[in-house]
Amino acid sequence: MAVTDGVMIAQDGAVLEIVLQHRADGTWLDRSQRAAVIAALAQAGPDTGAVLIQSQERHFSTNPDAEPELPSPDRAAMPGLDMLCQAIEGCPVPVVVLLEGLAGGSGAEVALAATARVATPDAHLAFPAARLGRISGAGSTQRLPRLVGPTEALALLSGGHPVKAPEAMAMGLLDQIIEGETRDEIRRLAVAWAVSDAMPKRPRTPGLRDARGYLAITAAARADAVVGSLQATLVECIEAALLLPPDQGLALEATLAADLNQRPEAKALAHIHRAEVAAARTPPALAKISPPAVARPVFVGAALGLSGLLLSALSRGCAVTVAEADREKLVALLHVVAARHEVAVKVGHLTAEQRDADWARLTPLPDVSALMQGDLGPDLVVVAPEMLAPTGRRGVPVLITGRGALPEGAFRLVLTGRVAELGLPPASPAQPAAQAMAFLRRLGLTLVLTGTQSPVGIAGRLAGAGGAALRALLGLGVPPEDISAAVVGLGLAAPNLPKVDAVPRHRAMSRDEIASRWLAALANEGARVLASGLAASSGDIDLVAVHGLGFPRDSGGPMHIADQRGLLILRRDLRLWAEEDPVWAPVPALDAFVSVGRGFAGSLSQG
Repeated sequence: MAVTDGVMIAQDGAVLEIVLQHRADGTWLDRSQRAAVIAALAQAGPDTGAVLIQSQERHFSTNPDAEPELPSPDRAAMPGLDMLCQAIEGCPVPVVVLLEGLAGGSGAEVALAATARVATPDAHLAFPAARLGRISGAGSTQRLPRLVGPTEALALLSGGHPVKAPEAMAMGLLDQIIEGETRDEIRRLAVAWAVSDAMPKRPRTPGLRDARGYLAITAAARADAVVGSLQATLVECIEAALLLPPDQGLALEATLAADLNQRPEAKALAHIHRAEVAAARTPPALAKISPPAVARPVFVGAALGLSGLLLSALSRGCAVTVAEADREKLVALLHVVAARHEVAVKVGHLTAEQRDADWARLTPLPDVSALMQGDLGPDLVVVAPEMLAPTGRRGVPVLITGRGALPEGAFRLVLTGRVAELGLPPASPAQPAAQAMAFLRRLGLTLVLTGTQSPVGIAGRLAGAGGAALRALLGLGVPPEDISAAVVGLGLAAPNLPKVDAVPRHRAMSRDEIASRWLAALANEGARVLASGLAASSGDIDLVAVHGLGFPRDSGGPMHIADQRGLLILRRDLRLWAEEDPVWAPVPALDAFVSVGRGFAGSLSQG
């Protein structure tokens, strides 16, 4: 078997096999691999009955977790994914793709371009580009509706969720499901099917059989879509699959895909996704540690603000103990837990049996000291604000919320929305740190590691700066209703405006300027947060803003907004507004970021 640029090529009788390798750095189907596959397809000669394309790994995708692929210079390099798909579609012999595990993104595009698709029962396909406000531009909007019709194509391309092999087979997305005990047996079955009479010799278009019904479906979808939205663009492309010749339909998709990529929403979504990917990485010093799963967490103090964390722990099967000597506080927390359980049952998120099982794993306790000494004591401790951390059990992660004292080896935890900020200075104990990180991620929280043990975290710093800017606007005489409307216009909830001592003279200010002043105050504080080492990157700040403070995902967060506008403009505006109130005075760190010249996103990551 010859290997060229991560592509293995072999001949098995009449079948030319092409096997794609995942590189050590995680890349897959990059520019050199795309070129190698195109070259391999050109080797198909008169003696070749079919081509079989498969992956060396058990997934036919860059990301085995169905995450969308981020734009990158390699994705735009020639030959592009669209050229590869056209080479597969135009191959003079039938091309079969073998799918195991996930076929997502680029892998799903390649599969659509093939003559036929065979898969194992556990395979599933996904087209996740819409989650970044994009379409791939490689042909899925043209090939998918030809296979499955406009309704299924719209659902798959706009939702981005994986479809399992049996369902894909039923809708016509797969041609055959094959079962084998080993991977080698699966490969042999695929090779045999590729040259069998059952294998179609040319791509089929069952989705185009009912042209009148097809147009009725796209017309209804267009009526429901917002003009200029991603959904409207998908409808236009899918309609073109019926009305235009294939080459013109592909050209239309490529043009509209390029337009979408330049939209602010797409850039913002890509920024947030990059930040999420970065936040999901484990620091190298902890990557080799495999901590045991937390099974017996203890909450010291019945703080209502920790009820969400407690419920998440119960839903993950943990046996949770709440240590609280104040009976009234304990009863209030139990009432909140019971009420949220009942709501979950009522809306179908929880069965009555699951609720009862969760409740049975919840143990109230007046004193935690005895529990800390036992052999079956807690394997993680969460300390509520104003409570003292228990002692007597070394090696157990202790998470301190609020401004309480921070014992040696403990970690500061700040919870805001779906974000957990975990203080993790360089000298933190490795095993407890790894166990705490795994626990918080297991609960479905977006974990942001902070470089200092701040009791308010990134969220508190942003909220404080935003509140100060709102007070300053009120002090300038800007009507409260105009301020609220400007914040709501950004896609956030109406703010709780602070009271001012005296009502000044009314001052007219446009909503755009109000929003700009508020966002500038947040970005200014973000620069201070970056310089202090609390946040490792502007992406972490924007993650907190989006997942914790309610910023719309497609805004990218305040740091991304500032980067898109330009830090020179940000500093100019701040200097101008600071003449009216020092709340807008540029922080010294902003000058340093401006001097680097790469914006907030590039300043720390690029030196």
